[in-house]
Amino acid sequence: MRRVTQSGLLMVIGVIASIAAVNGIYLNFVKPSLRFPILAASLVLLLMGAYGVWEDRRHGPQEDASRPEDDGHGHDHARGPRIGWLLVVPFLLLGVVAPPPLGSYSAAEDSGLVTVTNADGLGALPPGDPVALTLAEFQGRALYDTDRSLENRRVTLVGFASPGRPGEWVLTRMSLNCCAADGFAVKVAVEDAPPVGVDEWVEVVGTWKTAPLAPEGGADPPLPVLVVEDATPIAVPENPYE
Repeated sequence: MRRVTQSGLLMVIGVIASIAAVNGIYLNFVKPSLRFPILAASLVLLLMGAYGVWEDRRHGPQEDASRPEDDGHGHDHARGPRIGWLLVVPFLLLGVVAPPPLGSYSAAEDSGLVTVTNADGLGALPPGDPVALTLAEFQGRALYDTDRSLENRRVTLVGFASPGRPGEWVLTRMSLNCCAADGFAVKVAVEDAPPVGVDEWVEVVGTWKTAPLAPEGGADPPLPVLVVEDATPIAVPENPYE
């Protein structure tokens, strides 16, 4: 693989990565805070590729004079391994078919309880009726808030349906520490909810089904329950993760 070809591959990868960062596809794989590092890395790849092409044109194609083109065994050392072309395949696929965000398959083996073990830092529940919360905040308030801030308050939660007990579904949202490779599920049980297909996204309005608080630092408690008033199908959010 000649240097100009290697440089061209760098530029292709840089272009596709930058497009993914601009059009939002990157949100299927990493947290929003990584957008600008991705753009910066894309720019570096583009500059490296452009410099390599410029150098090749300025000096002409050059091979490594220290290596013979043929070692007498039919191996051409003037070219790099063709398998190097495979490096660009994942990026080309990303430009053609964007893989979906993590869904019910990834959530299936996860208990859905976040690592929050207390209600520290939650503060007072914001005003509004209903008030919009993340699934993680709903869990924290339902399981550990001694002020019982969810009592008699209508809330709005957004997530997708994942399988629960037979004939039931659980409102779910995947969360990331950094990227999709370390994603984990956050779940809220629902009651009186209409049937919803697996992986279908819904905006749910309801009230917390009052239950005893969970002991801090103890074994995993049951999922908190939302008694559903309304469940509206929605499109996948621009950022599918919490």
